[in-house]
Amino acid sequence: MKKLLIGFLFFMICLSGYCQKTYVVTMKASFEVPVFENRATNSDRIRQSDLNQDKRNQKKVRLQEFLNRKGIRNVKNQFFDVKVGFVAPLTDQERENLLNDPQVESVDEDIEIQGRPIMQSTPDSQGRPIMQGRPIMQSDDIESSWLYDEGNKASCAIALVNGSTDSNNRKESIWVIDTGVDANHRDLNVNQSSRLAISFVDSQPFNDILGHGTHVAGLAAGKGSGSLSATGVSSGAEIIPIKVFDNNGVSSWAKILLALDHIANYGQPGDVVLMSLGSFDVSNCATSNPALTSAIMTIADSGMFVVMSAGNNNGNAAQNLPGCINGPNIFTVGALDFRCGALGGKYAASNFGSGIDYFVPGANIFSAWPNQNGQNAYQVMSGTSMSAGIMAGIVHATRGAPRSSGTITINGISYKIASR
Repeated sequence: MKKLLIGFLFFMICLSGYCQKTYVVTMKASFEVPVFENRATNSDRIRQSDLNQDKRNQKKVRLQEFLNRKGIRNVKNQFFDVKVGFVAPLTDQERENLLNDPQVESVDEDIEIQGRPIMQSTPDSQGRPIMQGRPIMQSDDIESSWLYDEGNKASCAIALVNGSTDSNNRKESIWVIDTGVDANHRDLNVNQSSRLAISFVDSQPFNDILGHGTHVAGLAAGKGSGSLSATGVSSGAEIIPIKVFDNNGVSSWAKILLALDHIANYGQPGDVVLMSLGSFDVSNCATSNPALTSAIMTIADSGMFVVMSAGNNNGNAAQNLPGCINGPNIFTVGALDFRCGALGGKYAASNFGSGIDYFVPGANIFSAWPNQNGQNAYQVMSGTSMSAGIMAGIVHATRGAPRSSGTITINGISYKIASR
């Protein structure tokens, strides 16, 4: 009797939607064309969004009519700019019905991804960026292991990509899809508009508990504001954070797609989108997530630039999503070792393979870290995330593809080394 009661309760819970998987559903253009395809543009980001709101509302009405016809409730999110669709828990029958609907383009399970940085001493550390130790305070004495360039107030890696340039007055921004960015850090120029900087998890985009987003932002655009500080490649460029990882380092592909949809709403030509994140060992990687691939390609085709990390599995980058996605204005980056004054070989954990566009330094990189007890903080980290942060700064500074300062050959494949 007890087992029967438990089984009945489980059935009722599942019937209520708690046992259902969450899916990302995208609609065909024959149902509704995304706003982005016919959007009105304006040099003011907020004005641009407002000009397109009527189109967005019309598509929302059409989508709601579709959902009502299908009897789909508990919709978590809807998107209209880069694609038209929704995120919702579905029963197997609802999923099957949608797959067979001629107006539906794709129905993909929303897969969880991990992005929490780990300590250098942690075993089985492949896949995620590595921290060298405790946060570094602005008052600390400089240590040689930081590979810190006192003259340029930056990681020595910055000089190896032809240094930094002043981008304080540039209108183009760097969107950081990550763990958030500390807006109070003295080295970062963070846009704090509540319409632009947003979070798709239960915390503010300026609350970066994990530090990863702040670190890569510093490499891209740090201002070098103190004696011990972080100067990025495109120094002073505006950072717009989009938080997709919660404080435990967990995100999902739906959140990444929603972030890209947000950028399609507010983005401008010349903006750089930085995604130092991913999932490895993905079969048929470039076509495994059609909605994500389409969103990235659409943004890149519009004149924005997308920079992605190759992953830290010492494996084939062609199996690392989203870095496996290639096209014009899209750059996937691997990591190099270095010492002050000279580049080294491939960073041990960096992925490799024909899908990588460039290599840049990525091991033992000094950069900004979320403030600790009121002090500006810094950290040394390793991984292709750091390489992507540097690359985002290069692409922003050069307004496009980087210059090549040389090549490196790995397993018989020659790769360009990026430079400003």
